[in-house]
Amino acid sequence: MEFITVAFDKTIDRTSFDCSTHPALNTYIAQQAGQDEKRNVSRTFMYLEDGMLLGYYTLANTSVALDELSEEQARKMPRYPMPAAMLSRLAVDQRMQRKGLGQRLMADFFRRIYTVSMHSGVAFIVVDAKDEQAAKYYQELMFIPSKHNPLRLLLSTATIIQGLRPQEQLKN
Repeated sequence: MEFITVAFDKTIDRTSFDCSTHPALNTYIAQQAGQDEKRNVSRTFMYLEDGMLLGYYTLANTSVALDELSEEQARKMPRYPMPAAMLSRLAVDQRMQRKGLGQRLMADFFRRIYTVSMHSGVAFIVVDAKDEQAAKYYQELMFIPSKHNPLRLLLSTATIIQGLRPQEQLKN
């Protein structure tokens, strides 16, 4: 599997990145991502073209309590908190919006989670959407809102494993 992103690189100019809708996402990549990397809080992956940052996402770990899940999601799950990967940020520069980069970044993120899931348990992917429009975007990717918060969405990792495993088998 090929990734389209590179690991966070502090030498890349991050100050000109502008997603236009959520200033906190611009501030995060410019000022906070490097600190979170050093502290092992999260990992940020950057999409670059000609050395210019055009999109990024941040991956972290979390856990999911059974009462956050829909009835269907909870049916076969244990009764204790389950390990999960968190898509804590996803942002595309305004110059690349509505050109499919967000979908490509999500595919890259899913491939990373698939790889991690081959070495460590990851039952769910969690995302805390910034607003209702973002929540709708994630629902189109089969994420399901938490019972307690419609902006917290969850996706069973089994969904992406089932989708990516056949691709892996074709390569071998």
